[in-house]
Amino acid sequence: MHANKIWIIPAIAIALLLPYNTGYGSIGNACLTFATLIVARKSRPALCLLFILLTPAILYIPAGHAYGRINIGHAASLLQTNTVEAIEFIKLNFVGIILCILTMLFLFIFIAKSWNSNSKKGQYIYLTAFILLNVNSYPKRFAIAAYVGLTEAKTEVAILKQGISIKDQFTITKNDIKYKNILVIIGESVTREYMSVYGYPLDTTPWLKNANGDFYTHAISPAPNTFLSLPRTLAIFDENKKEAANNIVNLSNKAGLDTYWVSNQGRIGQFDTPAAIIAYNARHKIYLNSGDYESAKNSDDFKMLPYIKNIIQGKDNKVIFAHMIGSHPNPCDRLQSYPLSFNTGNKIINCYLSSIQKLDTFIKRSAEMLVQDGKPYVIFYLSDHGLTIDDSSNPVRHGNARRENYDIPFLIIDSKSTTHRLIDIQFSSSEFLSKFAKKVGIEYKLPLDIKQTSTNMVYNGTSFIDYESLPTSKIID
Repeated sequence: MHANKIWIIPAIAIALLLPYNTGYGSIGNACLTFATLIVARKSRPALCLLFILLTPAILYIPAGHAYGRINIGHAASLLQTNTVEAIEFIKLNFVGIILCILTMLFLFIFIAKSWNSNSKKGQYIYLTAFILLNVNSYPKRFAIAAYVGLTEAKTEVAILKQGISIKDQFTITKNDIKYKNILVIIGESVTREYMSVYGYPLDTTPWLKNANGDFYTHAISPAPNTFLSLPRTLAIFDENKKEAANNIVNLSNKAGLDTYWVSNQGRIGQFDTPAAIIAYNARHKIYLNSGDYESAKNSDDFKMLPYIKNIIQGKDNKVIFAHMIGSHPNPCDRLQSYPLSFNTGNKIINCYLSSIQKLDTFIKRSAEMLVQDGKPYVIFYLSDHGLTIDDSSNPVRHGNARRENYDIPFLIIDSKSTTHRLIDIQFSSSEFLSKFAKKVGIEYKLPLDIKQTSTNMVYNGTSFIDYESLPTSKIID
């Protein structure tokens, strides 16, 4: 190829790599990118604008390759990411990192080869053409979406923080607590389809599949990531005001229960995550990892069990919220000394399945401690959201476009359970608070002006969509 035409190679590479790895993949966007590059090379000011316009989208490629278009959930994850999570993300998204580096390298080559290929005479005409081409281009829309996502995430956290000083609106109309010990286990990133208690062919939940209790076969999360899901699960979340003051901790306090929050997730800051904000009013808070999420790097969920055992032995009626780290974000790092029990041909999926088996053991040991204590008890377990599991280069990851991203386990085991029941009704965890209250013996009223979403609707980080409209994925075994 003639030396003057070398720019074509990086231009074609950028035109293909950028849209298809940021969630904007289409022939039209690829052609638009190529046309933008052709015009930009004729004007130095346009080349400068090109660099400013494309760089944010290029830097998003590692996440875009794995998760698609940016939304508030991705923005929230970015705000809460620390060094350990960043390292684990790189390990799990190595292909995306390489694509990002290559695209940035191609951009530098393109600009270098085009810098002297323009004349002062026509460069402002080409600059005008460049601007017109990008009036509504996807790199511009990406930049706007990124800004809006980050702004909305910061705003939602700020509003949740304000909720700490806002009094809840619960009016207790009946208070007949049925249990001395109430244990609410909040799981992390567990997809229901991969639990053998719900029919998965590999034995990931050997204890649960034989345990007596109620197992909901069609429970769905209101959102596909922790930041968006937990406030809508642990509170009567007002979608208009974005308030979570009417939450499960405040209800339990008002009903006279002693409240404990035991967390294996590092506390980034006292009010930096929805979980920490909801936990704030618990009368007793135990964080196994003081400081930020980074301190949770080598933490084991089993370390919560001795704390739970000590709390169980107390005399007062109590509710214990146990917030697990589960498989998040790298399932192989979360197993600790727990054995790798499966062989699907993919190590990361094997680790994920083993982390579910570890969860099964955690619930089993919790139940054994409650039985040994001898007082009436109930265990609630649910996950915050599901995941995408497939045979790609990043096989265990967050997503928002399939049912499995919202399909979660939900189960109730109590000291009176005598049968193993599969409850075959659709249940949104946005209804969890009312289910919790009814089971433990609390009746309450709230003002009628609180706006909640329909139980069949899920928030994908951009808009509310009908869960039934989502496709399913092939189950890996």
